Amino acid sequence: MGAGTGLRALAGVLLLGVLWVVLALPLLVLACGVGAIVDQGRFFSSGAAVLWALGLVALVALLVELIGPRRLPAGVAVDGAAQPVLWELVRDVAADLRVPEPDGIVLTGGAGCELRVVRRPGTWLRRHLVLGTALPHVLTGRRLRVAIAHALGHARRRRPPLVDRIACHGVDTVVGLADAFAGHGAAGRAAAGYAGLYLRVCAPVPAFEEMAADRAAARAYGTEAVADTLTDLGVVRADWARFRAEILVPGIGAGAVPRDPIAGFGAFRAACGGGDPDASTAARVARLRARPLDGRGVAAGTDLAGGTALAEPVRLLGHVHPYLLATDDDGYLGPRGFAALDGLVKLPEEAFLEHLVGFTLARRAAALGISARRAGVAYPVTLGGVLALLVEGRGEELIAHHGPDTTEALTALLECAWVDSGRGRLRPTWAGTATVTDHGGGDLALPAAAGAALTDPAGAKALRERLRAAGVSTHFEPSPPISIATGQRETVVGHR
Repeated sequence: MGAGTGLRALAGVLLLGVLWVVLALPLLVLACGVGAIVDQGRFFSSGAAVLWALGLVALVALLVELIGPRRLPAGVAVDGAAQPVLWELVRDVAADLRVPEPDGIVLTGGAGCELRVVRRPGTWLRRHLVLGTALPHVLTGRRLRVAIAHALGHARRRRPPLVDRIACHGVDTVVGLADAFAGHGAAGRAAAGYAGLYLRVCAPVPAFEEMAADRAAARAYGTEAVADTLTDLGVVRADWARFRAEILVPGIGAGAVPRDPIAGFGAFRAACGGGDPDASTAARVARLRARPLDGRGVAAGTDLAGGTALAEPVRLLGHVHPYLLATDDDGYLGPRGFAALDGLVKLPEEAFLEHLVGFTLARRAAALGISARRAGVAYPVTLGGVLALLVEGRGEELIAHHGPDTTEALTALLECAWVDSGRGRLRPTWAGTATVTDHGGGDLALPAAAGAALTDPAGAKALRERLRAAGVSTHFEPSPPISIATGQRETVVGHR
């Protein structure tokens, strides 16, 4: 036991030295270069290089410890008066884990739940529970309690271990440096490379802390409860990442956002959610089950989802709404802050989805028009001009100019023309796709018609005759869609 403790202490000291040296590496290189120029060879032979190196490492360690606090994400800080139910839940979990309750709760976007330590004000460390607003709406009551228990498991000590503080503070420093130099050529690439190096060096520290927090939650509620929650939480995070990438970010480009993004997220999960958690989550679950713990009690709470842990969820969501859209998966705004939110129009879920899918279809159709112009279609490029190109048997030439997604682009052009003529109706889905039907609800099967027209001139002729018979004008001209954002700045105070 004593030997194992000594080895762990030695490993911690060695890791601490590595973290300090890596963080101070740019200054060490600069100091050695200046010393070599000023003092030439005597700088290294006299031992001055060693003294300079030790002094710089010590200085960097001191600065990181004093002025390197962890960052809080953009969000809303809530107290016990604003969210009594949530605070009562957090206090109960802290009592079950026998750890101090957090100093504050910050509600933010995304699907994360973690404990972040900051220094504000002075030198005293303050712990904040950062909770993604989506979680109380999609997790069951028991799983939400266990997720909070894992986050509070990082509060086993009033002050985190020194190695953890150095590593986390250093990560914030190098990541902030990389963000500041992003897009500035060689300096940006060097800063990004250095940040990646430091993150790889520090990787064992957060991995160990996550394992310790998992076991702290398992001691309170049992291994199976924690394993089940981690698996479900991994699925929710994967679904949220897809929701942001496939729905929210394209919606911002189109100038609109859903009025209730949480309801949209629920519909998105029902339509195409249920992905697998990442490999790291599976590894954490396997480590937990390798050394099972029974737990001191059962994670109490209703097993129904629906935002019951949040008081006045509708009003709260209206305030947190911008953070749901502007932040990344870790809750950070990025270098341009709320610039992406200028003048976004909030639409009901169905209207937003129809606008988003229509915007995407119009953009694909306009891109096909540009490719058809390069293939020789006379300007202005119309649907009839594209079909004339295909009737001539030049479908392969169009594919060569446009790329492998030509069938999807031609389908989008046909769908836009059908809807524009009033002969069809767009039926979007939360998967980001849509079908165009007639007014009786019958599927027009436009993808198959587009594929046949590209590969066979006879199919192009049949499609042209079908358009004329249906009353769809072949003079439809695809044009790039325009964002409906008003351009006015939405002012929201960020929590820092």
